[in-house]
Amino acid sequence: MHTPPRNDRSPNSLPFTEAVMQAPMLDRPSPPIERFDGTSDPEHHLRNFIDSMAYYSKSDPVKCIAFSQSLKGEALEWYYSLPPNTIDSFGMVMTLFRKHYGTNRKDRVTAAELVNLKQEKDESLRSFMQRYNETARRVKDVNEQFIISNLPNSLKSRYVSEHLYARLPNSMEELQERMTEFIRMKDQRYGRRKPQKEALSNGSKKESRQVSEGDRRPLRRDLPLGPRYDHYARLNAPLAKLFKEALSAELLNVRKRPTPHTV
Repeated sequence: MHTPPRNDRSPNSLPFTEAVMQAPMLDRPSPPIERFDGTSDPEHHLRNFIDSMAYYSKSDPVKCIAFSQSLKGEALEWYYSLPPNTIDSFGMVMTLFRKHYGTNRKDRVTAAELVNLKQEKDESLRSFMQRYNETARRVKDVNEQFIISNLPNSLKSRYVSEHLYARLPNSMEELQERMTEFIRMKDQRYGRRKPQKEALSNGSKKESRQVSEGDRRPLRRDLPLGPRYDHYARLNAPLAKLFKEALSAELLNVRKRPTPHTV
């Protein structure tokens, strides 16, 4: 055994007591652990760290020294800010860590909140199952059978609900397998319907354009020109008299000129 380099700080500036610093360290690197940056749930990180270290070492000083290797960013800066020679156990590390990042902790939810959880109108089955599973993991003091039997009441699809009721899964693993199959069926059905909807939409637009073009009133330039004549009948009355009679019979539409403004 030997004492590996702790980090780039001097031993005297680390937050651990001399007893922790003088404890023998293992001769192999610590297990890879997802690093905590100060933004996620501290309880989740502590469980992850403790589970990973269980296969590495049960030594309390080793866990104290290795904990800094599971931090990054702002969380590592917090570790560096701890006063020197103040921490003598990993239990104290956990206490300080929970106190500093307690506001990030996700609160436990009650069974009533899981019962009231419903799939939204426009929410996909895949998205809802992610939300349901996450909520179920945070529910306190409920067994798997409650989580399984409650799910059909939360779904908007009668088809999926009835099939689950007809044969409830016996475990969470079986539930996830069944729901994965339903999600796959939904995705395939949506994949078949999408081209059909697009084709119907394009056909409706084309038909609408054809109807609108058929109903469009012809422009004056589109109207056929009348036949041209080489000979016309002679007038049997003065032109002024003909205009006067046409106006009185409202055969002509004469535009009125606007009255000019006087300066």
